[in-house]
Amino acid sequence: MWTRADELRLSVVMGLRAGLRLVRGMRRTLTEEQQHTVAQAIVAHLESANWKIEKGPPAEGHGQHIIPPR
Repeated sequence: MWTRADELRLSVVMGLRAGLRLVRGMRRTLTEEQQHTVAQAIVAHLESANWKIEKGPPAEGHGQHIIPPR
């Protein structure tokens, strides 16, 4: 079973990949393991800075063409 921290870490990894994709050639500079290591460090930093992060309701659809609920 996934914890909230696991879900946050996965979201950070997905955001990291999307960010790296914006810079030509950067997406392949980090291995998947390195991406997860960076994501864990980001999550740990946010938690140590007392950030409270809550997951919102799921968006409808999937992929890049997610339609936000009305």
